[in-house]
Amino acid sequence: MLAMWVPELPFQLACGRDGGLRDRPLAFLNPETPRSPSLWFVNRRGRAEGLGPGLALDQALRAAPGLRVLDPSPQVWWEAQGCLGDFLQHWTPQGQLGRLGEALVELQGTQALFGPLADTAERMRRELGEQFGWASHGGLSLSATAAQIAAHSEHSLEQVVEGAEATFLAPQLLRRLPDLAPRLRERLHRLGLRSFGDLQPVPLPVLAELTNPKAAPDLRAKVRGEDRPKLPLLTERPGHARHGWRLQPPRLPEEVALAARCLDWLWSDPRHPRRLVLRWWDVDGEPHTWRAPPEDLAAPPLALARRLQQAFLTGATRRLLVREVELRLAWGLGRERGLFQDPIQARLDRLEPTLARLRRRFPDQAILPGWVGQGA
Repeated sequence: MLAMWVPELPFQLACGRDGGLRDRPLAFLNPETPRSPSLWFVNRRGRAEGLGPGLALDQALRAAPGLRVLDPSPQVWWEAQGCLGDFLQHWTPQGQLGRLGEALVELQGTQALFGPLADTAERMRRELGEQFGWASHGGLSLSATAAQIAAHSEHSLEQVVEGAEATFLAPQLLRRLPDLAPRLRERLHRLGLRSFGDLQPVPLPVLAELTNPKAAPDLRAKVRGEDRPKLPLLTERPGHARHGWRLQPPRLPEEVALAARCLDWLWSDPRHPRRLVLRWWDVDGEPHTWRAPPEDLAAPPLALARRLQQAFLTGATRRLLVREVELRLAWGLGRERGLFQDPIQARLDRLEPTLARLRRRFPDQAILPGWVGQGA
């Protein structure tokens, strides 16, 4: 896997528009505190001069007279993140965009097209600079965790050879582990477990008692460099899923067991579907589309699968053979997550794991927060 990191992407975009900003302390103004202006993002030069997020603007200007304070432009940042995803799709179909300026892609299997993996990674990093003018770092390893930490070592390209993942990770501090909860990190720190090497020899039953039985295997694999996650397609945005079914041989609409197949797709991720689109193609290549209305999305999975089957049979009135079916889902009660999230949407997101467990337990009943039905 290749982890790519474009450090301080918002500041690189600002410097690309105005070359006079280079080698200066920079910061973005916090948009949520208009009455008492404070800093939001601070670049490395600013942090070296003692600035940090949350610092009042007047104090920051006194501490660093050369500071340039910029207005945030989230839309430009997310468009840049989208450009990064489009760039990566030219090299591999599998990958995942992380935090702003970060990505993890699967290069295994591309040797026949682009040559050795290390050469491909270096070409990607070089072409990213030529096309967008962005300075980037890369980490190449079979382990996703090792690749991400290697990318943040800030070499042009850091490669961790197979079998050396645990040795490379051992001296790293646990605070560098992606997605490790601060509360859990503090608990491990109090027990004297401060680095990857401290956790590597801990037996799985003991680690399960320190964390929880479900998270312990994943944590153990990460600290040992044994994690090999299957990355989604880059064309699928986070919170979205696409399920395809190619019928071989093509068959009549009434012979397509769509309800059972869609039920498996709906149960593969128990979150609440926010949007659902069913598409199918006949043997002549003509596409057909059905979008689920909001009242159907609130139905239990068993009822929703039956309504999908009924809508499919109603729309496929022509006596033609169906050769392909595709279901597109957008998950979650809230809207797509943006940089500034509405409090009600944040509340819905916090409820989603509990609602998912209830839907698995009661698949024949509609499980929704009370105020959602009242609002509708």
